[in-house]
Amino acid sequence: MAVILVTSGLFAAGAVGSAAAPRVNVPASLGVAVVNGHRFGITTPIHVLRFNQSDYKIVIDVARHAVDNGVQTPSSMCRTTRGCVAAVNGDFFAMTPPGTPDPADAVGGVIRDCVILHTPQISHQQVDLNAHTVSQGLGWSSVVDANGVNVPIDAINQELPLSYSQVHLALGGTLLYTPAYALKVPASKGRVTYYFAHVGGSTPPTRINTTARLELVATTTASFKVAPGHVAISAPRSTALSALAMRSFATMTTVSDAGCDNIGGHPILLDHGVVAPIDPADTFLMRPYARTALGWTASGTTVILTVDGRDGVTGATAHQLDALLESLHVVTAIALDGGNSTTLYAHGRVLNHPSHGKERPVGTGLLVVKK
Repeated sequence: MAVILVTSGLFAAGAVGSAAAPRVNVPASLGVAVVNGHRFGITTPIHVLRFNQSDYKIVIDVARHAVDNGVQTPSSMCRTTRGCVAAVNGDFFAMTPPGTPDPADAVGGVIRDCVILHTPQISHQQVDLNAHTVSQGLGWSSVVDANGVNVPIDAINQELPLSYSQVHLALGGTLLYTPAYALKVPASKGRVTYYFAHVGGSTPPTRINTTARLELVATTTASFKVAPGHVAISAPRSTALSALAMRSFATMTTVSDAGCDNIGGHPILLDHGVVAPIDPADTFLMRPYARTALGWTASGTTVILTVDGRDGVTGATAHQLDALLESLHVVTAIALDGGNSTTLYAHGRVLNHPSHGKERPVGTGLLVVKK
């Protein structure tokens, strides 16, 4: 099937973005196209971006860096990032209302610039943006050495509640919170939060494959926001952290094989040319929805696509998405958040037609940034 290049004029005619948005000059080397998906049973518009890694890179943006309530539109993320020429929505996120306590907590893991910002809330697939590989989870570990006793960290920046697929997490285990992601450290009966400062501006404790030195500066049972240069560890009263004296030191070692830029998605669609199995009981995958997908060809060309749709009525099923990606010579791919979140921003406009008629603010976005 031929890929038909569309002029920016045609894009503008079908765009839903604000006419007042500043237009971005998308270079010709960033291929923006539409694809006819009728032979796959897809009757709604399909938009495709292609680019080479030598010219552009994918940057993970986290909405809470820019706005207080934890969500932001992909177009806003792009307009406020230097060198950004296009953007799509990122991973699935919790749809909790503002103030309870995080309205946009990511479902999967997030590693950006070699620092773990978030570990997966539930079983979730991941994609290494630099190695172009997909995995069934995020490989990581963090351990605090407290007076010679190792205290494993069970989760990084796990915020509650998580109302994704009606999953409600209990506040359990030893949980680490950092200012780079967490809105607030949650509080719960029977738990203590140990507040540490980075010693001498040392390595951030969640930078992968490094060891950081920490100094205990406070303990509390209250909920609070972590300040820059600090981390907080929420733990049951019985852990070895309780033996640490005020102003004493500890070290924390974080290890991961997931690469320096990694984000979650669901499901894995293609893995080195092999179509991944789809659970027939997963109605979100078996029925048509608006979709966002990310993948790479064998030669390393990055392909990002969106399929317009309405929940369960029009759009693409996971099997149709597989066939579409294979027709574009993609060999490795993962689906990102879809449905109402599906957004493709380029040429200074939202090019697709979001399900609800307007761009949805999301928790994370993937930005295409010129090198």
